[in-house]
Amino acid sequence: MFDKFLDPVFLNEYKTSKKYKEIRDAYLEFYNKSNVELKTLLFSKFRMFAEIGERNAYESSYNEHINKLLSTAYMSLIYGDEKYIHELEDCLYDMLSVYVWALPAHVPDINSENYYELDLTSCTIGSTIALIYHLLGKKIHPQLRKRIKTELRRRILNPFKKQIWHWEDRYNNWTSVCAGFTGITIMLVFPKEFDKLLPRFDENMRKYYEGFPDDGVCLEGPGYWGYGFVSFLAYAIALREYTNGQRDYFKLEKTKKIAMFYQNTMLDTDVLTSYGDCPMDVKTDAALLYTLKKMYGNEYIMPTKKRHALPTNPLINTLIFIDAYDPSYDEDAVYPCECYMQSAGWYIKRSEKYAIGAKGGTNGESHNHNDVGSFIVSKDNRQVLIDIGVRPYTKDYFTDIRYEKYLEPSSKSHNVPIINGKYQANIRGARSYTKLENGVFEIDFRELYDVKELKKLVRQIKPLESSIIIRDSFEFENKATFTERLVSYVEPKISDGEIIIDNLSITFDKSLASARYEKDLHVVKVDDDGSAKESKDVYLISIDVNEPKSYFEFKINC
Repeated sequence: MFDKFLDPVFLNEYKTSKKYKEIRDAYLEFYNKSNVELKTLLFSKFRMFAEIGERNAYESSYNEHINKLLSTAYMSLIYGDEKYIHELEDCLYDMLSVYVWALPAHVPDINSENYYELDLTSCTIGSTIALIYHLLGKKIHPQLRKRIKTELRRRILNPFKKQIWHWEDRYNNWTSVCAGFTGITIMLVFPKEFDKLLPRFDENMRKYYEGFPDDGVCLEGPGYWGYGFVSFLAYAIALREYTNGQRDYFKLEKTKKIAMFYQNTMLDTDVLTSYGDCPMDVKTDAALLYTLKKMYGNEYIMPTKKRHALPTNPLINTLIFIDAYDPSYDEDAVYPCECYMQSAGWYIKRSEKYAIGAKGGTNGESHNHNDVGSFIVSKDNRQVLIDIGVRPYTKDYFTDIRYEKYLEPSSKSHNVPIINGKYQANIRGARSYTKLENGVFEIDFRELYDVKELKKLVRQIKPLESSIIIRDSFEFENKATFTERLVSYVEPKISDGEIIIDNLSITFDKSLASARYEKDLHVVKVDDDGSAKESKDVYLISIDVNEPKSYFEFKINC
């Protein structure tokens, strides 16, 4: 697999050709930045997640060890100098001595034999060390080479064979990452075992596929789409090579639909939908983007380089990127379109003047936020009415208190109504109902509110040439309060019947409602103890309807 990286002709072309200069420079910078004196991984930091729910202190230190391994592996493979090989051997010795490859956040019991834990990180590291063994094994010291195989058997193969892992019953990125990289590891180092286990990996990938509705939407958003799909891509490429083309996931129609998800949900050249735990500024692994462009040609919109992430982890992504890289793939213009992804309840409308993205769905999705019925409005290549996305992960962010304790996943920070003083609820089993008729996107999302007086709640979004009309129709058994919520990073200017936010003007009947706003904080970085280190001001705008009767309407002028 990837034997071209052992070909002196290709390696010479890669090291000397102007075609590859940009990525050679990028990886050299990565190597120089990662080539630091490594600090010992401390148990005092490892145990912090179990004790106080904090994960950054250990993970940031651990990532330095991982990055040094990856960057020296790249330099050893491309340049082959003894200097780099010796550095790589030291990095391998270091990583093979790490007590557990998994992250503390994924180790269920700190007292267990947790070097057996197969999580996103341990499976990824396993595939990288397996690829080093496959491509550079003959250059590595025999004693270390033997230990590599022993550790991969102990930490990856045997644990996988011993039990069915929790991620084998998931339908999201965990399945593709863990199953994909476990499969690659076993395929490269223990091929006879892989042949026996292939039906199990087939079942894992079937479940990953089933996590996507028929229209290929990733309910976790573009960030997790990229993370999960590039891992699937790596496994699919490896399997295709391993079987000499007999097993090819890229021939399946659904693969193409999943591949097109990113471009279907772009709001502008540099603007993505940031639903769920997706950062607004998320970057996507360039290995995935270049491979899809190579595969689908003009059908695929190549995102701007501002949206590209240099593929460093795992090593196989680096090799896929180099293999698919073509500097002639310039960024493509984002064209006007209207896209309704019915099975997911997502709607995108891009026009010359603005774009709007809206979603139905449920509040029981992976990496869920309580955001059914919410929308994002983009203008001049930035979100104006926004979805702030994710906050840094801590332990209790993934517990039932997340919607009360944290702003980001709560409907408080999404563009959805507040009814009788209540935010949208996390009601498992509740769902919305969407349709697109005559240019109007409609969402029935009454089930998502734990308000017994509420008998009807339907939002209609009508995009026009220079404006968007939002109409919320409702019905109550008794009197009730109804407040529209709008969210922005820009402080609004409010006057009677008008709210000005950056380059948008929102107008409504001032005899029916009045507007106000409050400021909150979106946490973007945390300290080692989990407390907020860096935050951004976010403005929560409320339009209070005086005496809600049957509907309320406001207009977003673009």
